[in-house]
Amino acid sequence: MRPYILRARLVGRKAKSLLAGPDFSGKIFAVLSTTIYLLGGDGEILWLALEGLPVHRRCLLTSFQPGFLRPGQAFWVQNNCLRIGRRITIQLDRVTEWEPRAVGPEQAEPLRTVNACFQELLASLPVPDKGAGLGPAIPLISAIAAGRGMTTFRADSLVARASVPIGDMARACLGQDIAQVARKGRELVGLGPGLTPSGDDFLGGLFFTAHSLQRAYPGDFYWEQGAIRDLIDWARTQINPISHALLSDLAQGHGPEPLHDLVTALLASQDLGCLLAAATRLLGIGHTSGWDILAGVLTGMLLVTGRLNASKWPAMADSGSLGFRVSSFGF
Repeated sequence: MRPYILRARLVGRKAKSLLAGPDFSGKIFAVLSTTIYLLGGDGEILWLALEGLPVHRRCLLTSFQPGFLRPGQAFWVQNNCLRIGRRITIQLDRVTEWEPRAVGPEQAEPLRTVNACFQELLASLPVPDKGAGLGPAIPLISAIAAGRGMTTFRADSLVARASVPIGDMARACLGQDIAQVARKGRELVGLGPGLTPSGDDFLGGLFFTAHSLQRAYPGDFYWEQGAIRDLIDWARTQINPISHALLSDLAQGHGPEPLHDLVTALLASQDLGCLLAAATRLLGIGHTSGWDILAGVLTGMLLVTGRLNASKWPAMADSGSLGFRVSSFGF
């Protein structure tokens, strides 16, 4: 059986750093139709994905033949090549490093403009079907933001099991209470089937958005990271290594390329066409992961709505009001 010599084209920074180590080695953890997950001897995860798929800091884009790769097969780095078993050699000498998009304080638009873009996107998204993981929770997120009655779900559905903690986290985001978000988030860890359960993807999208807001608006958003770190540490024993690595990365602001593009488009207040194009690319990730992450992003964006409403309190208190009105979002 002849060997295959392939060339990598694009690599994320974390994967590049791991592969630069001459002693980096391990075994195949999982084989999917378009992705090969590798588990290093030190517990680090990276993966090979077919060219044209979204890149990530742990990802190496190349071509490969997954049909004869199996979990448990050994891999190692040798002479600037990644070798897998006896048949696969991936040359790393001409690989290009991927740089994700991000918005800093100099590029971020005013929060009021960002909130308007968020509302416009929320009103224009397609209605998720019942097979879209936690995507059907998006109307619940919209209802909470608008102060409307709670959305109901079929009792045996995944989203019904997640609706109470998601609702609690949405209200905590409106109240700027990240500690409460992390506490309620434990109820979603590991919820759902697959290598990256829907609950983990939802939390990752929310934490990624919170991290992005802190980076772009350091004067408006601040919270201690201890509660989120505690959740990530606790989750290590609750979920598989792939899901834990991705959740941890997302909480630190590292995600798949379409997620970076979507949050960048929101914080830079790009037009609706750009927002929907980025959201559509995100929805193409995995079976339900795109919808799950998007629902988490939209929940995290309620931090913006809550921050704007908090700034209205003094004026409303002067007029005798004890509450505040949340802008109405459509769906």
